[in-house]
Amino acid sequence: MKKEQNRSSRHKKLLVLWILLAVVMATAITVASVSILSSQIREDREQTVQGAAKLAANAVNPKLVEGWFENGKDAAYAETFEMLKDVLENTPNLKYLYVYQIKEDGCHVLFDTAPEESGNLGDIQEFDETFTPYVPTLLEGKKIEIIESNDAFGWLLTDYEPIYDSTGKCVAYAGADISMDEITTYTRHLVMIIVLIAAVFLIACVVIGFKLTVNKYKEDELEILKDRQQRDKKLIREIIEAFAKVIDMKDSYTQGHSFRVAKYTEMLARELGYDEETVEQYYNIALMHDIGKVSIPDQVLNKPGKLTEEEFGVIKSHTVRGHDVLNSISLMPELVVGAESHHERPDGKGYPAGLKEGEIPRVAQIIAVADTFDAMYSDRPYRKRMNYEKAIDIIRDVSGTQLTEDVVDAFLRLAEKGEFRAPDDTGGGTTEDISNIHKNQE
Repeated sequence: MKKEQNRSSRHKKLLVLWILLAVVMATAITVASVSILSSQIREDREQTVQGAAKLAANAVNPKLVEGWFENGKDAAYAETFEMLKDVLENTPNLKYLYVYQIKEDGCHVLFDTAPEESGNLGDIQEFDETFTPYVPTLLEGKKIEIIESNDAFGWLLTDYEPIYDSTGKCVAYAGADISMDEITTYTRHLVMIIVLIAAVFLIACVVIGFKLTVNKYKEDELEILKDRQQRDKKLIREIIEAFAKVIDMKDSYTQGHSFRVAKYTEMLARELGYDEETVEQYYNIALMHDIGKVSIPDQVLNKPGKLTEEEFGVIKSHTVRGHDVLNSISLMPELVVGAESHHERPDGKGYPAGLKEGEIPRVAQIIAVADTFDAMYSDRPYRKRMNYEKAIDIIRDVSGTQLTEDVVDAFLRLAEKGEFRAPDDTGGGTTEDISNIHKNQE
């Protein structure tokens, strides 16, 4: 009886430990993810506002500045104004764009794309309190750092770019303000997703602990341990699958992508001769390969048109973000490998680390083939899936450069048996080339 009581006590303590571990992990992942998201958004916005300000500065002819102030608007002024409006309208989240001449008595307006809120040519604006410390530097015609402000105009990042004439004199400043208000929305959305995941994990921990307490009546301890391990493995699989569903819910273009890639990875691993334990481990890793997409802004991840280079850079960051999230799960350290390295290539042209051939983890080599095939052979809102034979030919063509050769060989063996062909595939599908497989699969 005493032995049973001690065992029950140990089980209860273990249950409490599991719950505490779940809370700590959920908190750590939430804080890390919010920090990563906020930092990434801020970095992206800084680059955007600086780029817009530089474009505006380049659009203004410094030789004409004084003439505009003295003689008023002319055809060149109107043309420049339209160029500035184009920059404003085509730069995401850019709120204000203007050109000022900074003098002791304030900001002399040269251009302002929002005159109803600010001013017209020749108007003088008083210095905002936020900019007071920078006025001496501006009067000297020097570059200042990006300024953050949160006032009646909203939460903004502001960049001032000097406009120099041929003698090196600063004749005006091009200023750009970009909104940071969406950070709160993005953060709230991310926290909700993580809380959902944490709740699933917490419930799983409670279930595991509960199972530990009720199993004390089993007669054969060895059988109890084996049975428990099997249930734990199943529970881990269910938790990971729940994570994968959250990932696919985030990306409206690739519903079911994580599960298909995991299934293809399982098939390839088995064809390559791995034991069932490794096959199952690779399946779980593949399910989590795109978890970094959870922190990608919706307007980039679900953009229906072609991505800009900047937006593609944000998409590519999902590998590093996935590493940052999964790296904190010490109980399953192998999960991070697939998320971080599934876009590496044997020729070294992949990302994020540019690994080559044997430097790429084996599971990432397998996931890369599965991921590439599913990117082509799945329906998207903006296109139908590729013709089966066409997709197979492309996989064959990139063997040894974009994809690992022996994994492709295993894929081709299975493909010849029709293992990857969808049940509803009657031979149709698009035959158009995809110029950049990885970029289009995002």
